[in-house]
Amino acid sequence: MAYPLQESKRPSSLRSSAAPPPSKRLCTSRPSSTPLDIESILSMPEDVIWTLRKQDLRNCFLTLQHYALHPYPFASSLPSPTTTPFTPSEASLPANLPPLLRLPLEIRELIYAHLLPPPCNPPIRGPHPRQLQSHIHLSQPVPSALLLVNHQIRSEALPIFYGAPTQEAFINVDFNLWKHKTRRSDLILSSEITSSLKHIHLSLHLGSEKKNNRPGDTEADARITEVKKGIKKMGKWLAGAELQSLKISWQEPPQTYTWEQKKVVLDGLRGLRALKVDAGEINWGLNWNKGRKYRFEIEYLKELERGRQDNSVIS
Repeated sequence: MAYPLQESKRPSSLRSSAAPPPSKRLCTSRPSSTPLDIESILSMPEDVIWTLRKQDLRNCFLTLQHYALHPYPFASSLPSPTTTPFTPSEASLPANLPPLLRLPLEIRELIYAHLLPPPCNPPIRGPHPRQLQSHIHLSQPVPSALLLVNHQIRSEALPIFYGAPTQEAFINVDFNLWKHKTRRSDLILSSEITSSLKHIHLSLHLGSEKKNNRPGDTEADARITEVKKGIKKMGKWLAGAELQSLKISWQEPPQTYTWEQKKVVLDGLRGLRALKVDAGEINWGLNWNKGRKYRFEIEYLKELERGRQDNSVIS
């Protein structure tokens, strides 16, 4: 958009001989030696963009800006996603690029996987997301120093560190809301981390009292309500994660919750759409006398799997 020029009040004789103030410097950009055309820019993969110099990024932006203002047809169609992506040659890479980033992405991913320590027992204390009101634990410690090198390495290593087949995130949903509040944190895990999680071990804790000290009906209903709230928050926190496995552990006082009450709580986990759901440590009290009424149907956990849900919708 062109703006009208305002007539200066300075005499013309002074305007013609005026020089720029000494405090201001006139900067001129040096053109890139090998400018890229619009087709090369649009087909450039993300890992190559991170390796470009600032001057090359400016040139790419100016090329895209010129094309947006004056579009023109391409000489050839852009490559489809199935074609081989553009890969820069060794000569086109910046001279100051670290040796690690000069390697192909597949090799870098293998290096990241080897940097992940072996699983430990017990799990180590991990981040404390504010949405869950409690800490999560990890079966393998994450080499956080590598994630601070630059944005490219962070985006490449996060899915491997948090989504490895041997990396399991332990989440505890407790009825004791006060205990959660005393452990509150201001840390909000980024969507990059939550979307990288693949394997979750969820522990649902509704109390561990003995039979003679089990809670009354009012207290038992209140605990169910708090656990359902915790599951709902966890579902929002894990939104976008493609869970491969979900292991569920259950703890409650004996003869407290019927199977129908348990089923209502477990149905709140359908939104996670885990590919595989298994039972962890299940402790629901007595397994004799009145155990039939307060039983825990482990076979029902398979109904929470993604495939079962899809089949039920189709049928």
